[in-house]
Order: sequence, then C-alpha cells, then structure tokens
Amino acid sequence: MRILLVDDKPERRKWLKQLLENKGHKVVVSTDGMAALVKVMAKNAKFLLVLTDTKMPCMTGPELVEEMKQRRIQVPVIGMSNREECRGFYEHFWNKNEPTEILFGLIKKLTEKSP
Repeated sequence: MRILLVDDKPERRKWLKQLLENKGHKVVVSTDGMAALVKVMAKNAKFLLVLTDTKMPCMTGPELVEEMKQRRIQVPVIGMSNREECRGFYEHFWNKNEPTEILFGLIKKLTEKSP
C-alpha cells in the first residue's frame, strides 16, 4: 500500500518512513503540505492514505486537508501532532506521544477493504 508521509522534520520523516516500511507499506515523502498536494494530485498518484504533520511551512496539515476536499481528492488522511488540541483539525488523528501501535491500528482501519 502506498502512503504519502508529510512532515517537515527530516529525522521524524526518516523514522516514520522506516516504521511504515517495516510494516510492508510503500512510502512516498513530502516536506510540506504544498509538495504533498502536488504529489496527491498527480495523474498516477494512487495513494491509499495520507499521513500528515500539522504545523509545517508553505502549507499546514489542516490546509492540505481543505485543499484536498476542495479538489474532491478522496484519500483518507491521518493528521498527527504531539499537541492534543490539534485533534479537532482532522477526522482521523494520531498524537505522536501515543504508541505507534495506535497509528498502525488506525491505518489498518482506514485502508481495509469493506466486504
């Protein structure tokens, strides 16, 4: 499964990318919301999920979600932050202080095919 990982912090991008790849996911990375929007709009994007940080330069995670809605891009998004007050910005959210098992459970829930 292809996941678009959006985070402006190189060390966190690398760590999350490795975690996701260890679970069998193919990961494409972006450094901010604007770069992510370009990738998700590409003709052959085919992402099953977007995992985005909240506070980033150029375009924040919530702004990315809004742009995707306006363009009718229907890819599940998990917002992430270490600040619990950011939970309200997203339909699906992972607090980076929570165990990664919670993130993986959310990814599984959002990407499983319904019968």
